Order: sequence, then structure tokens, then C-alpha cells
Amino acid sequence: MDRAHSANPLRLFSVGAIAYAAIAILLVRSQVYAAHPDVLAWGLTFDLGISIPLIYWFLFVRTGVMRPMTLIPLFVIAIGVASRIVPAGQHHFAQQLGYVAAPLDLVTLWMVARRLMRARSAAAEDGDVPTRIAQVTRQLFGDGLVAAFVALEVSSVYYGLFCWKKPAAPGFSIYKRSGWDTVLICILVLVTAESIGVHLLIQAWSVRTAWVVTLLDLYGAIWLLGDYHAMRLRPITIDEQSLHVRFGFRWSISIPLSAINRIEPIRSESDWKRKGVLKVALLDEPRLLIRLDAPAIATGLAGIRKTIDAVAILPDDLEAFEETLRKAVQI
Repeated sequence: MDRAHSANPLRLFSVGAIAYAAIAILLVRSQVYAAHPDVLAWGLTFDLGISIPLIYWFLFVRTGVMRPMTLIPLFVIAIGVASRIVPAGQHHFAQQLGYVAAPLDLVTLWMVARRLMRARSAAAEDGDVPTRIAQVTRQLFGDGLVAAFVALEVSSVYYGLFCWKKPAAPGFSIYKRSGWDTVLICILVLVTAESIGVHLLIQAWSVRTAWVVTLLDLYGAIWLLGDYHAMRLRPITIDEQSLHVRFGFRWSISIPLSAINRIEPIRSESDWKRKGVLKVALLDEPRLLIRLDAPAIATGLAGIRKTIDAVAILPDDLEAFEETLRKAVQI
């Protein structure tokens, strides 16, 4: 069975897994769960953390549609979802599975890092780190959502931990005008304060659960830092062939200059608040609309794709960006 034929079953499997997670959330909030919390917590954790990966293995891995390596990130994600849904007081089974999931997550990161080191010289011509990481994860896990999720995780860790001293790359930035660095500092301070308070509260009855919650908050902080450094080190650029729009980890697309139809100022919200427009601005509203001749595909978080016919953008130096783009497109 090829990937074209497996697309619909994979999509159905994903929808089914999400639907079951939604049902689990409703069940946890019901009187039935309140009457039998321990039994139902074990059952929900088993279904989310073990049954769903087993079904995935039976339908896709065993039949050769997906690679066995894709089970590792799926299992890690499933345990994380189970830990979020099941109340902290019934995390005993989730904690036991977490002792397996955490090393597997590290193994995944190590495998991707090792493959990146091997491919460094061959990929030297492509200086975009997330692009190289995505290529490696596709080689390891196949071209699917699992590979995209792993690529996002590795990219966030790389940018969040190892890119502090790297100078900003040349191009058109999109974060200075809104003071995103100051906003990010405020968010991190609030997250830190909240994490300390929650940790002290939860550890009164479960030290392990308290550390699990704290580690999740830490990962969220690393992701935010990674996204900031991705915006700083992956600016919007214009070369002889294309406009490369990179918006942190949020969105990325390369648009051929020949595909740009019009460049015009935004006069009202109706110009860009509609389906098919990619917004590339942080706290302020975009001020320049780039219309395309034909629909194009933008890639977002964890491989999410969006069909667009225009880009609504607000670079820090709007005038210089517009002038450069108009010269390149010759409009």
C-alpha cells in the first residue's frame, strides 16, 4: 500500500484518536469518573498510551505503510496527552509509562542529532537549520505528521538552548516593532512564577507529579525561546527568484517572484481578515498585502499546511521591505 492510499486511513486514525481524547476529557469531568477515579484513570491511560499506539502499529506499521520508528514519538505524545487529561491524583500508571517515554524521547533526539551531524557537509548549501532537520526526520520517520512533529521538537530545542550568542541574520525582521523580546520576558517571568507556585502546591501530595508539571512548563519556556531565536535568525529574505517568508516556527513559505501579482497597502481589516490570507505580524496589524497569481501552500507548526492567495505582512522596516520587493518583482 503506498502513501497516497494510506492518506485517508491515517487521517481517519488521527481524527479517531483526537475524538477519543475529547471523550476522555468529558468522562474525566463526569460523575461516573468521580465515582470510580482509580479504575477509570488506569483505563483511560491504558487506552491513550498503549491501545492507540498498538492500533497504529497494527494498521500502519505491520502492513508496511509507516516505519517502525514512528511509534516512538507517537508513544511519547500519547503518554503526554494521557498525563494532561487524567487528573494529577491518578497519575500513577502514567508516571510508570513516563519512565519509558522519557528515555525514548531522548533516543529520538539523539538519533536526529546524529543523522544531522553525518549530513552536515552534504547539507552545507542549505543554511536553514529547520529545513535540514525536517529532511532528516523525514528520512527517519517517513513523510508524515510524526516526522513534522519531531522536526518541530528538535528545532525548538536547538534554537531555545543553543542559539543565544548567534548574531541576528541579515534580512527583514518582524519582531522588533512590537517589542516582542520585552513581551517574551514578561511571559517567561509569569510562567516561572506560576510554575513555582504550582510545583509547591502539587508536591504536598505528589513530588513526582510536581516535577512532571514543572518539566512541561520548562519545555514550554524553551519552545517560546526557540520561536524567538527562530524569528531572529530566520528573517524574511528576498533573492533573485523568490520571497522567503519565515515567521518563527509558526509559518514558512517561499514564493516565486513571478507568482506575485500585486503589492498594496492594507486599508481595512477586511483586506486581510479572510480565508486564504497568511498573517505575518505579531501584536500589531499587518500593513502590506502581497497578492499572488495562484494559490500557494504555507507550512506551519508540526507540518500543518494552509492554502493561501495573499500574505499580509508587517516587517520592522516596512518601507525598505516594500521598496526592495517592488524592485525585485518590478511592479
